[in-house]
Amino acid sequence: MLLASVEAESISVKEAVEIVELVTAVPELVRRTIAIAEERGIVKREGGRLVIRERVVGTKGHGVQVKRRECNAQCMRCGRRISTCFFLIVAESEFGPFGSECIKRLRLGTQRL
Repeated sequence: MLLASVEAESISVKEAVEIVELVTAVPELVRRTIAIAEERGIVKREGGRLVIRERVVGTKGHGVQVKRRECNAQCMRCGRRISTCFFLIVAESEFGPFGSECIKRLRLGTQRL
């Protein structure tokens, strides 16, 4: 679901790993998730890049959504202090907080709530 939400036409394998690591830090699960995305035709590997072949738009009940809240926390991705937090909502689970720059860097096609 996360890889199908990427806005770009293609991403590096490293970027794909960063995105999948939002939901698991277990290396075997990260590799397996990317392999399943390839098997299902969501992505196609071309050299060191993954071409996004299937897209999921971030609408209610589908894809990835972003929820914004005021907070006093550290970004889960970069560790910076943030006062505006963004949370990714994936399959009814919430991941975050992330700062605005890190949400943009993830390049997910998300709809803000």
